[in-house]
Amino acid sequence: MKKKVFGLALMLSLATMLGACEGGGESPNTTSSPASTKSGEPADTGTTTPAATTSPAATTSPAATTSPAATPKKP
Repeated sequence: MKKKVFGLALMLSLATMLGACEGGGESPNTTSSPASTKSGEPADTGTTTPAATTSPAATTSPAATTSPAATPKKP
């Protein structure tokens, strides 16, 4: 049983290493489309502007209502 577990772990680690080293023949400047589009992920420059948010005071609360159970029923 130990040999099976060790063999599986060895195969998975080798597959991971080979997958990480895949594509060594390509030059680093060539990418495949759709990942090469300019509208992809933003650059990590650290100069992002925060989105405009509304404060909780700007929101309105619902009007006060009375529930039917608030008034006592006459027997």
